[in-house]
Amino acid sequence: MIGRAPRSSTARAKARAAALTAILPLFCGGLTAFAQGTWPTVAGDSSRTGTTAQAFPSLAASAWICGKDENGRAITFVQRAGVAAGLHFVYAVGSVVEPSGTNWKLFAIARRTGQVAWSVPIDAPEFESTATPAIDERAATVVVAGGSTLYCVSLYSPTIRWSASLFGPVVNASPVIARSWRGPGRLFVTDYDGFGDSASLYSINLDAYSAQNPFQPGEILWAFPIGASSGNSPSYDPATDRLYVATVGLYASNPGQIFALPAHGGTNGQPPLPLWTISNPANNGFFSGLLLDASHDSIYAASYGFYGGTSSGNLVKVRASTGTLLWSVASNRSAATPIRLPGNRLGLSTGIQGFGSLPALQVFTDGATSASLLWSSQTRTWSDSNHNGIIDPGEFTPIGWWNAQPVYSTASDQLAVCGGDNVLRIIDASITSPTSPLTVVASAAAISGSPAVAGGNLYAIGTAGLNAFGPAPALVDVNQDGSFDIEDLYAWEQLRGSRDVNGDGTVTLADHDLLASLLRANEAQEQTEGRR
Repeated sequence: MIGRAPRSSTARAKARAAALTAILPLFCGGLTAFAQGTWPTVAGDSSRTGTTAQAFPSLAASAWICGKDENGRAITFVQRAGVAAGLHFVYAVGSVVEPSGTNWKLFAIARRTGQVAWSVPIDAPEFESTATPAIDERAATVVVAGGSTLYCVSLYSPTIRWSASLFGPVVNASPVIARSWRGPGRLFVTDYDGFGDSASLYSINLDAYSAQNPFQPGEILWAFPIGASSGNSPSYDPATDRLYVATVGLYASNPGQIFALPAHGGTNGQPPLPLWTISNPANNGFFSGLLLDASHDSIYAASYGFYGGTSSGNLVKVRASTGTLLWSVASNRSAATPIRLPGNRLGLSTGIQGFGSLPALQVFTDGATSASLLWSSQTRTWSDSNHNGIIDPGEFTPIGWWNAQPVYSTASDQLAVCGGDNVLRIIDASITSPTSPLTVVASAAAISGSPAVAGGNLYAIGTAGLNAFGPAPALVDVNQDGSFDIEDLYAWEQLRGSRDVNGDGTVTLADHDLLASLLRANEAQEQTEGRR
């Protein structure tokens, strides 16, 4: 943590008075232009909900495209990978060709300008891994996988805080940061053994050594054997301090499994016993993360079936508290995490072109004990132009892809998802019947990566580099502690930190007023929505 200078009572009073007397209506016209927010991990949060409360920005033109590093060298980003967005920077993995050869790095790209602020060398990803970095806002760090190593890097400088060597490489799986009142901060991640039985789920300490936490940051506390694994990003529930992870299973002999474990369990290097374990009722492995819907005591996971048509996989719903299977329904093969939609519906990005499959966005009804396929984009958009009765390439809109993670906006009831044709589309999500039309609200070509939505901005990797859409955000993290709160206003008042909030090159009262306005932006809603 970055230390804070002591605040005098006068400074505290001035800061609080400034926050309370900021006239919000005066700045309402500019708030949208400085919309804030972060996207700290794959699917947005530790529950992997893939949901934002912000409306999507216009896709008419990119605000910027980052394709070169701080030295002017071309960056090759991992296509179809996700990115993490902090308050000031977007963090993405890519490679550059330098005099010493091709080197892989974590890049920190400024959200306002699209310029690379700095980069840190990492080991090369294995098997073109699309693993997304994860931001630990409490510690003001970002954790990224390279090969079999995890790197913990400062949010604001190319400083490696710690690194941890795993037994195997991390492939397509992203870490989850587990923080709650129940114990010190922990990170959980799975390594790769896609076609064997030796993968592990790791628990890694995040916090400083103390009597209550006798471990060093980056120290591996335990490794829990999970059989085969690839792309299995864990999910975490801070209310119950439970960790959930799906697995491929024991390849060729057993189906995929889902485990629930106590996050702060385990002693003396030994992992805790699972709270429960359930196997996939279909003989398929899970190659993705899972959606935790804690408010409905539910977990959802999709499988990838290697053989068969557009129903070779399955989608399951499991009771989070007990591991009881609530239902299983056939689906197209997928390594994406399902997304909850209003009206007891689920969205899933699926499929490949070939081997009996097709890229598709599928929508399912979600009942208490059963589910059914409601709508599938490949059949809904099919026009049999050659009259052969087969859905051929070019006869349908290839929305979705097996590893494309969609984002749902509650503000606009829309879904953003990349398709098999490398087109990012924003579609109307009010799909309530098999005959619901596909309504594409906006689209952007040459985009392949899973989108990250931070405030009024959308970020996604494309063929030309990292694309940003939406207005430039404000520079609100004045004290650079990784979070946006009243402490930033205190710092501004005390002449500390990065005070040019509106990024115009000068520090004036306009920066103070904008900061105070953004801090109060949700005040009316918070004061009227009652106890939670």
